[in-house]
Amino acid sequence: MDVRPGYTFADVGAASGNSTIAMSTLLENVKIYIEDIDSIHLKEKRLNRIINYYSRQCERDLRKQNQYFLIVGGVFHTNLPDNSFDVIHTNATIHVFQSPDSILQDMSRKLKTTGILFVRDEFRGDHGVGAFCSYPKCGRRLYSIDEFLALMTRNGFKLAKQSADVSGYPVFGFSKGNL
Repeated sequence: MDVRPGYTFADVGAASGNSTIAMSTLLENVKIYIEDIDSIHLKEKRLNRIINYYSRQCERDLRKQNQYFLIVGGVFHTNLPDNSFDVIHTNATIHVFQSPDSILQDMSRKLKTTGILFVRDEFRGDHGVGAFCSYPKCGRRLYSIDEFLALMTRNGFKLAKQSADVSGYPVFGFSKGNL
């Protein structure tokens, strides 16, 4: 995702933030926003334990390396600050959004003019993937890649990057397009 020092980064749908903190061990001088709608899993005490764990693993205090912010979002809005993000990332969540158009439009408002939204997910019909999410607790209908790209275009995004191999859980990067 090419997150550089001085960037502001958000992980939307980050659950407890475990994966986000793991990623942050590779980052320096980045403002990191950990956002999720699930306020049960997204707790400061839990996040502090995760930061402590990864700080011990990499033998440096991650709090001195980056700044961390917790944000509880909603069904229609992320509650992130507007025009603030160089990179927004969302992993295995696009098919879970209850109101994908609202959330995508909201994320567009959160990106800086030059910001990029990275989406990683599984897609229906992609190399044998079924019609529904493989995670037992989810079971939501998956988008085909064509449906997903149409959704992104409809919400003002322009495809800027994508994984060379789109099998499995491909990553797509989108810039803000013109509506």
